[in-house]
Amino acid sequence: MADDYDVLIVGGGPAGLAAAEAVARQGGRVLVLERQNEIGYPVHTSGGSWVSDMKALGIPEHLYHPVNNVVFVSPQRTVPLTYQPAVACVLDVRGVYQYLAGKAIAAGALVRMRHTVEQTLLEDRRIVGVTVKNHLGERLSVRAAVTIDASGFSRHLGVRTEMGAAFHRYGYGAEYDLYAPHYPQDELFLIMGSAFAPHGYAWVFPRGNGRVRLGVGVLHPDCDDDARAYLESVMTMPQLREKLQGASPVEYHTGLFPSEGAVERFSRDGLLLAGDAGGHGSTLVGEGIRFAIYAGQMAGTVAIQAVQAGDSSATFLERFDKQWRARFGRDMEIAYMINKHIANYSDEQWDHALDLMKRLTPAQMAQALRGDFTAGLVMGVLARNPGLLATGGKRFLDLMLERINKPTLASAES
Repeated sequence: MADDYDVLIVGGGPAGLAAAEAVARQGGRVLVLERQNEIGYPVHTSGGSWVSDMKALGIPEHLYHPVNNVVFVSPQRTVPLTYQPAVACVLDVRGVYQYLAGKAIAAGALVRMRHTVEQTLLEDRRIVGVTVKNHLGERLSVRAAVTIDASGFSRHLGVRTEMGAAFHRYGYGAEYDLYAPHYPQDELFLIMGSAFAPHGYAWVFPRGNGRVRLGVGVLHPDCDDDARAYLESVMTMPQLREKLQGASPVEYHTGLFPSEGAVERFSRDGLLLAGDAGGHGSTLVGEGIRFAIYAGQMAGTVAIQAVQAGDSSATFLERFDKQWRARFGRDMEIAYMINKHIANYSDEQWDHALDLMKRLTPAQMAQALRGDFTAGLVMGVLARNPGLLATGGKRFLDLMLERINKPTLASAES
C-alpha cells in the first residue's frame, strides 16, 4: 500500500464515501480505510429518508422505496396522513452505501477493507495520517495532507485528537428486518409511548418486496431501558397484529446515534470530522444518512481545496465548519431543542401532541419531520392550534422563532 495520499478517509460509510468521490473528482489521491469486511454491513440504521433528497443526491430509484401513507400512534391516538406523491422513503441501506462506494471508486478513489486504524500520526500538533493494521495483521503507516474522520458514532480520530469527548447522550436502536407477506408496503408507522418506546419512538418501515424494518430506539442516559426488550411488544400491538401475521425476522440490527447536536468544531490542523463523527445528523428523529452524504461532499471539497492550496491548517479547513453551519446549523439546533423538549414526554403528553398533529396539514408535518424549520411553519402551527397561546407550547414556539430569526454564519468563500 502506498503511504502518501492527498486525503485519507477513516470510515467507509456515507460521509466517507461521499467525501472520497468529491476528492477524486478533483483529481486528488484519496484512500478510504474501512474496518469491516463489507461496505454497508452490518446495518446500523433503519434507512428512513426523503424522496426529494434522494433525487437531489442522485440516488437511483431502485435503492429507495417511496411510502405514501404515514401513521402516527400514541397510547390513545392514531393520526394517519397520506401523501400524493410520496415524500418519505426507506432506503436499501447496504445498496446505497455500495452505490456510493462504486461512485467513489469510479472517480478514482481507493477503498481498503478490513483495515483498522490504531493511532494518529502527529507532527507539530498537525495530523499527518494514521497507523493501521491491515487484513493480514500487518501494521502500516499511512500519511496524507488531510485526514477525514468519518468513522461514525465512535469518532475514533476526533476523540484521540482532543476534538471533544466520546458521545455521552445517544440513541440506542434495535431492529428486526422482517419478511412480512401481509404487510402493506405503502404504510409507515411511527409509534410513541411508554409501552413501546420510553424516551424514544418505535417504527415500522416497509422497504419493498415484502420486507419491513421494525425497530425501537431509546435515549441514553435519559433512561436505562433496553430497546431490544420492546421489539416483540411492537410486533403484537393491535394496529399491527394482522398486518404482521406470518412475519418473521431475517436480519437483526442494532445501532447507536449521537443525540447531543453538532460537536463544537469539525476541523483542526490536518483533520476534518464528517457525518456522525461530527454530530451532523438530525436529533429530531435520529436521521443521519442524507446529512452524512451532504457533510461528506462538503468536507471532501474543502479537503481537496486545502491540498491544492498547499494549506491544511485549521484556519483553512475551518471553512468546512462555516459552510456546514450556514447550511444546516440553525435547523440542527432547533431539532436538538425539540429532541430535549419531547424526550421525557408522558403518555398523556404524547396524546396531546398527536391532537396537535391532527390540526396540521400533511405538508406541515412533513416539513417539520424533515427538519426544515421556518417562521412560516411555526406561525402555521400557531394558526392551526390557537390553544397553544395559553400554554407552555407557545413559549417553546417563541424560542424556535427566536432561533429561526437569528442570523446564520455566512458561507465561507471557496
